[in-house]
Amino acid sequence: MKHRPFIILFMLLSTVLLSGCWDRAELQDLDIVSAIGIDEGSDDLDNRYHVTVQVINEGQIAGVQGQGVNGNIAPVTIYSATGSNVEEALRKIAPKLPQELFYPHVQLLVIGEELTRKKGIEDLFDWIERDTRFRTLFPVLVAKNSTAMNVLQIVTSLEPIPSAKIVGALEATQETWGVFSSTRADKVIKQLSGEVAVLTGVQIIGPPEKGNSMTNVQVIDPPAELELLGLGIFKRGKLQRWLVEDAARGAMLINNELTKTIVNLDCEQKKKGIAVDMVRSKTKINTEIKNNKPVFYVSVRSESHIVEVHCPIDLSKHDIIKQLEKQIEEEIKEEIIMAIDAAKEEKSDIFRFGEYVNRKDPTLWKEIEKKWNDEVFPETEVNVNVQAFIRRSGLRTKPYIK
Repeated sequence: MKHRPFIILFMLLSTVLLSGCWDRAELQDLDIVSAIGIDEGSDDLDNRYHVTVQVINEGQIAGVQGQGVNGNIAPVTIYSATGSNVEEALRKIAPKLPQELFYPHVQLLVIGEELTRKKGIEDLFDWIERDTRFRTLFPVLVAKNSTAMNVLQIVTSLEPIPSAKIVGALEATQETWGVFSSTRADKVIKQLSGEVAVLTGVQIIGPPEKGNSMTNVQVIDPPAELELLGLGIFKRGKLQRWLVEDAARGAMLINNELTKTIVNLDCEQKKKGIAVDMVRSKTKINTEIKNNKPVFYVSVRSESHIVEVHCPIDLSKHDIIKQLEKQIEEEIKEEIIMAIDAAKEEKSDIFRFGEYVNRKDPTLWKEIEKKWNDEVFPETEVNVNVQAFIRRSGLRTKPYIK
């Protein structure tokens, strides 16, 4: 007990010395970066990468106290520079701004398609992992048929910050449409540790030059908009091809990443006359080794509701429901096979089937690992089985059409 006064004194001194934020930075002294775009630079070694940052105009977003937001001033501004590496380009951008660039709130990284096809993206994420200023939770998208700079300079309606608009659209469509994958930076880094990766694409609909103006959001129908489209297959860091629509949905089904989607079915009088809302799906993948070769079994179980009917059909009859369930099974199976065939053509196991082989037979995997994508996977047998169930037909069993 005789040391108690010294302990109390030490604790009091510690509270004085350790209190406060020694490395604090005031908001008014920072320029917040909302998105980063990386494009191919020139063949010159010193200008290999063209980097763009989208910086938030805080005063325009929040509004000046006592005043409204000025509709003639853009809510964000972009700045660009070139460098032999990404970090150098970012440092060259810094002198163009009045305050220090602040990166922890980056919401999005966009990579130009030309860069993904020519130079690849294998070495683009080294700086993100090393730099403590970055969080690896933001999504990474590919600017389809465009540059990352053009994507980041499109002024968007409904959401003033373009990067927030893209991220919000990605999350919403993933929940309701199911064709796009939210490829966060940490997930992309993990994929790139192997040979194959998948990234979602974003493209500009309309002339890019018209999107770089506040007039783009001052009309009901903006002339230029941003739209998510397709899944890009990457092999050894380079973009090989795009999966769109049914093939993309098939890939999402195999990877068990599909939440909800709409499936169109045919009836006797009309093609795609019935719309079915798939509300749940579960995919299981099993592996067998036959004759020293892996065989995969992809099993999908889905549950759906009928949401729209444009043909005379009696949904109160059990056999009619069974026919529609059969159609759903055939449609899902066809989409899955489309995705598998596309992956085999590119010799890219985007479904991580190799991991199942490794768990089933580690010895066999060691033998085939190095030639898995190029030789074994394209020739591997994949069996698909689908079970579809329609749980509800809505409040009406008989349509208005007769």
